Amino acid sequence: MKLYIARQPIYLSDRALFGYELLYRNSEQNMFPGIDGNQATRELIYNALSEFQFSAPRGQYLFINLTGELLASDVPLLLNPKNTVIEILEDVAPDPGLIERIALLKSKGYSLALDDFVDDGRFEQIFPYVDFIKVEYGLLTPERRSGIAKKFGGSKKLIAEHIETQAEYLSAMRDGYSMLQGYYFSKPIMTSKNSVDISSSSYARLLREMSGHTPDYDLLSGVIEKDAALTYKLLSIINTLAYYRGRRVSSVKQALVQMGIEETRRWIMILLLREVNSDNDELTKQSLLRAHFLRRLMGKLKLPDLAEDAYLVGLLSGVADALENGVDDIIDHLGVSDEIKRAFQEPDTPLAESLTCIYRYERCAWDWVDAFSHKYRVSKDTLSSLYTSSAKYADTLLRSDGEGGAAPAP
Repeated sequence: MKLYIARQPIYLSDRALFGYELLYRNSEQNMFPGIDGNQATRELIYNALSEFQFSAPRGQYLFINLTGELLASDVPLLLNPKNTVIEILEDVAPDPGLIERIALLKSKGYSLALDDFVDDGRFEQIFPYVDFIKVEYGLLTPERRSGIAKKFGGSKKLIAEHIETQAEYLSAMRDGYSMLQGYYFSKPIMTSKNSVDISSSSYARLLREMSGHTPDYDLLSGVIEKDAALTYKLLSIINTLAYYRGRRVSSVKQALVQMGIEETRRWIMILLLREVNSDNDELTKQSLLRAHFLRRLMGKLKLPDLAEDAYLVGLLSGVADALENGVDDIIDHLGVSDEIKRAFQEPDTPLAESLTCIYRYERCAWDWVDAFSHKYRVSKDTLSSLYTSSAKYADTLLRSDGEGGAAPAP
């Protein structure tokens, strides 16, 4: 599985490089795939920070678009204010809440830009906080784009976007635009890489730390805080309706204590699952279904002590499905319990046979399911009911994004 990102240079009028705009990509096609803007920006920031580890050279900047929803979240705070320009999209509604948020970002040292600016009067209240104005130069009339330059050129840095011809470049220079961006200078530059090595990822380090003994919250929070994207994801989880306890949490350690170890372990595995299946929501949904099915099944088999292990086995089965070499190469790195290891390595244990049961159920192998039903004295109607409720659980959890929406009860 490969990850992709693109960046398009932004030049000063003398053609010196000023910085790059980071652009979301999910394939070798060098174009935006048309997915939800919030999802695209989350993945872009995660990939830029944690996978590609992009940072602007000294004195240069990274420009990143943020939707209104993400501006109101903690996402911008993951970015380095010293070299990041946050672009405010043209369809953002400048309501009092947004204005307050923009003022906060400005107070923290972030530079701000208005994207696709047309001077229609909607953004006057946030002009005091804005450093850059980006204009889709080729889409405006000559009078409109020169008028914007005359009106704002003395107080803001003007960027002419989508410059595609020499004539547009020369015109923007005459109008007084101080920076330029577009195909005339450079198409977006694609970069790709293979996905994270699970055995050395933050998820694996966290799971190892939480296995086999009483976890150290200071150590756990230290691991998480070194991974900006993981910090954002876990803080998003704790601040959802599902975990809300009357006040927002603002630190990783506070979030971990409030969630508790079992719930934290479960969510870390879900995040790992989402990472390895980033381009396959159906496989993620199937894994969540298995996890819920197995946990509920342990109660029917009168093995409640295995419920949490069973849930993680279901999630880990999805990780195994996504990896070419299966789960054996990574299971030791994840620090999982002996019961979980036996579920994948010793086929005759109750948890292993329960995992096989859900595999066979998915493939309509009813003879095998009947044999399991008879051996463990759990009716086929019970298995059917568990499967139906687990499918609903998985669908609801995936719809809520599994990372920031309100999750259903376990």
